[in-house]
Amino acid sequence: MKIKTTSYRTLNKGKKDFRLLADISINLPDNSIIETYAEIQLHPIAYFYGKSPNITFSLLILSAIVYAVDRAVKRNEYSIDGWSREFEVEINIPEYEVLHPIEDKINSLLSFLTGDYWTCHFKGPARVYYPRYRSGSSLIDGITQVSLFSGGMDSLIGAIDYIENHPEGKLFLTSHYDSYMSGPKSDQSKLIKCFKSKYNGKYCYPGAVLVQPGLSNELSCRSRSLMFISLALIVAEYAACDVIVPENGSVSLNFPLSASRRASCSTRTTHPKFLRQLGEVLKLIGIKAEVSNPYEKRTKGEMVQNCANRDYLIHIVDKSNSCGKRGMHQFMYDNHSATHCGHCMPCMYRKAALIGNVDNTTYGNRFITLFNKKGDKVAEDFYAMLDFLKKDLTISDIKRELRIAGMVNFNDLDDYANLVVRTRTELLNMIMKDNNYSITNYLGKI
Repeated sequence: MKIKTTSYRTLNKGKKDFRLLADISINLPDNSIIETYAEIQLHPIAYFYGKSPNITFSLLILSAIVYAVDRAVKRNEYSIDGWSREFEVEINIPEYEVLHPIEDKINSLLSFLTGDYWTCHFKGPARVYYPRYRSGSSLIDGITQVSLFSGGMDSLIGAIDYIENHPEGKLFLTSHYDSYMSGPKSDQSKLIKCFKSKYNGKYCYPGAVLVQPGLSNELSCRSRSLMFISLALIVAEYAACDVIVPENGSVSLNFPLSASRRASCSTRTTHPKFLRQLGEVLKLIGIKAEVSNPYEKRTKGEMVQNCANRDYLIHIVDKSNSCGKRGMHQFMYDNHSATHCGHCMPCMYRKAALIGNVDNTTYGNRFITLFNKKGDKVAEDFYAMLDFLKKDLTISDIKRELRIAGMVNFNDLDDYANLVVRTRTELLNMIMKDNNYSITNYLGKI
């Protein structure tokens, strides 16, 4: 389908709250046209305009446009194979002359990230107005690291580790929110309230930046991480430091539980290949800050066990949220008011990681409930995990699957394969600790 940006405009929401809107026209395969836009809240980032390279702002605009397109077009209606959509996008954008020569690399990065087929063409000129704000830099100066802060357990561990291990440093926590998905902003606020008494002066958190689409028709949100990282890069370039993306290696790698899950259920938001592709693009457009995931070879449980202040982590971990389906209370059969559904894979990884520690997380479904709902959609992830744990997988099998997922020319493929082995062990340990005869018998462990 053909898509193009049509204009940029600034919206004044009052009290210095200016929003940049990039209008987007989408010509669907049936020749109908839908209109949407990418909306970026400007006042949290306007201080950096003129201080960070202009290309960082263009990267944010690009990521917001991609996010808006991603969210506007339903996969189940417009995919060509059950998952992937085809996008041909004409983007008028500032700094187009920097992006145009590397269109192929950007398209490859976006296609891997979202599982779609992107063909972006960058054109110009395009003018964007950034309002000026009077803002002191005392809170922002002295930043030594920028970290993505989602409100999840991994980003919490990433923040604790950096602050504890760098007593002379100062961490900038980058957050994003989308008003269509209000949960993460609330999680971030709860954790920051804890940080204020524990780490005052050791971090900077100016608040989450609103970036959202005009339409919210598709909820898979695979493109979100590029936008999140783009926000972080604006700050990192100003502070001349790097960006960390704290995510456990099990989720980053997202080894498919079955062959059918190679695309649709395998998010690639922090996948090693995506971060490698991103690094290549950043170098080509002149961005010096490096983006890395220091936990890409650790399981979630290993992140917990090696946290620089594990006691404090466990004390506040229930304020974080890892659930991918937190709003589906109608499918929380054991606890309708739980903070976590208990049936998605992020919940499984969280629960497994906290075995042996006090876990005050509330889960909507017990394992036996899911086991007894075989064939229901709510139990799909649970049974996919059980069948994954039943498989006899060799290191060679795992490496072959990783190559299918795009990990070619990785000299450390054995490290990632061993990560998958340890992930399986962690999940199996969780099931065995649950000590349910029917489930352990299904796994052949009795």
